[in-house]
Amino acid sequence: MKIITVILLSFLTQCFWAQTNPKDTAKKITQLSEVCISDDTHPDNASFNFYKGSKLANTEDILSRMEGVSLIKRGAYGLEPILRNYGSGQTNITIDGMRIYGACTDKMDPVSIYVEPVNLQSIQVAHGAAGALNGSTIGGQINFNLKEPSYNCNKKIHGQVGQSYSTINKGSNTNFALQQTLHKFSYRVSGALRDAGNYKSGDNIQIKNSGFHKSNLSAALSYKIDSLQTLKINYLGDWGKFIGYPALPMDVGSASAQIYSMSHHTIFKNKKLESNELKVYYNHIVHQMDDTQRPEAPMHMDMPGWSTTFGFYDNLSIKKGIKLRVDYHHVNTRADMIMYPSGEPLMYLQTLPENNLSNIGFSLQKLFTLKHKQQINLNGRIDLFNQSAISSAGINQWKVFNTDISTSKQDFLKNLNLNYSKLFTGHLFLQLTFGYGERIATSNERYGYYLYNRQDQFDYIGNISLKPERSYQTELRIKKEFKKVEVSMNLFYHLTKDYIYSYKLDGYGQMTIGAFGLKTYKNIDYALSTGAEFTTKFNVTERLTHISSIKYVYAETHNGKPLPLVPPFKLQQALRFKIQLTQIQLEHDYAYAQNRINIDYGDRQTPSFHLFNLRIAQNIRIKSSILQLGIACENIFDQNYREHLDIGNIPRFGRNFLMNASLLF
Repeated sequence: MKIITVILLSFLTQCFWAQTNPKDTAKKITQLSEVCISDDTHPDNASFNFYKGSKLANTEDILSRMEGVSLIKRGAYGLEPILRNYGSGQTNITIDGMRIYGACTDKMDPVSIYVEPVNLQSIQVAHGAAGALNGSTIGGQINFNLKEPSYNCNKKIHGQVGQSYSTINKGSNTNFALQQTLHKFSYRVSGALRDAGNYKSGDNIQIKNSGFHKSNLSAALSYKIDSLQTLKINYLGDWGKFIGYPALPMDVGSASAQIYSMSHHTIFKNKKLESNELKVYYNHIVHQMDDTQRPEAPMHMDMPGWSTTFGFYDNLSIKKGIKLRVDYHHVNTRADMIMYPSGEPLMYLQTLPENNLSNIGFSLQKLFTLKHKQQINLNGRIDLFNQSAISSAGINQWKVFNTDISTSKQDFLKNLNLNYSKLFTGHLFLQLTFGYGERIATSNERYGYYLYNRQDQFDYIGNISLKPERSYQTELRIKKEFKKVEVSMNLFYHLTKDYIYSYKLDGYGQMTIGAFGLKTYKNIDYALSTGAEFTTKFNVTERLTHISSIKYVYAETHNGKPLPLVPPFKLQQALRFKIQLTQIQLEHDYAYAQNRINIDYGDRQTPSFHLFNLRIAQNIRIKSSILQLGIACENIFDQNYREHLDIGNIPRFGRNFLMNASLLF
């Protein structure tokens, strides 16, 4: 950052000289070489900065190494991020602050799959109620910020093209990005094509139905209205087909996401206001599950799903540390099931009856700066939700349970987060947080109709009477900077009242062939979650850096039963040696065995494992361009392993060689 500041100051100095009429008649014109200033770092996230800089990490690799983040795996594609032990529905996952809902009732389409590294600027992670500024939550928020077009002083086209190949699944990844400034306009276009076959696990066994094909395109156009106002239009498209999910009984024939937004950003010059950002957005997700590639399927079926979301938000920053936000979004979701029994008529039902969800929210953040480097940060948010099923076949289905799901449900949610922080002498930082968060049941939990869960092999139906979960939270963060070492630690304790938990419905049969029975949801007294994250960064020398992180979560219900899908103790560390334009990075992951499992949910014990990766990157300067070459060996010792959150006991990649070449121009 210091280097960037020096370059920036030098650049500004040159500008000031250019505006001054020199008295010396012997004028000299100096043609400056191009000065590129970039800052891809996020000051509060060492893990993101470190691993994104490896040039051989994809979005999921980066996510898995961030504080408190784990991934649920159902195949080689579409890993679902969770925060500590909070899954989808309990967390908000957004792109540029936009709400996007998956169209798949089996959670095959987490929002994170729409962001490729070539169009990723940063990832913001906030835990617990601290993530409620953009929407009510008890688990937190992950927000992916896309790269925006920047304004340069020349009209040349800048960009990059890249190609990578992985041996374990014969996978290729082709990507590109173009950026140009034309007077008041600036644009950026980027995209990626990914293609992979079935991968092999550590014992050299091919994992069937694990290949995928995907394309991604991001385009952004920015118009500078004047020196204080900017108008931006963004588009993000993502298409997938023949995506295998070996942990599930079905694959994905095709999937697409169309995400549009337009925003207006203003910087104020008056004494009270700082800036304002107004954004409107629309997205449409289509997801088509099928089992045509599964000859063992007892009966062919299709399961398409749709989600359409539109909304807006307005962020107003006021001087004296005040931020206001008002937002609204409306989403329509539906999922069908069409069964093709042999010699029988087709059968149809809505596994997720068509329903609407509307949400309007208002949040306020106020930062109080006190004496002796103390601060108090207060965040508050209120939300009004309205949810109802739409008159269709889905409503009639529920009548067999004597349940009317057409009645609208209104929920008024409150979120509050208060933290006190102090910077002591000696670069010691301490922050104590108290939070309260609420979240409503998801559409699946309220309206789902015979949704099959592979993990416990039960069909699930929803419960329209579910109350919102209410979570009381406290966290302590300590950060200390020494001359060469940075250390940070988070300790947290969450108590969630009215926790939504599944239980078996006795006396009811399942619909899925081979399922064990039927389950639904209810609110239990409470569940608790506690744990810690510990991160160190050690600059051994100017060329050698070591970074490590530890994550641990302990979670159980009010009667001492472990919660499902809780990750075990995990250590991740990396040693990076960097000399001039060469970078060598050795990584080590260790996960402790997870024997605290929720048998009701189908959890299975997971043994411990060690994993080693080696990555080497070399930059070669070619005139004004840079050629980046990289090679990696992942899972060096061909370990046969799986993470505890991997559904269906499917092992992960065996030894994999990854090669990459990118040209930056």
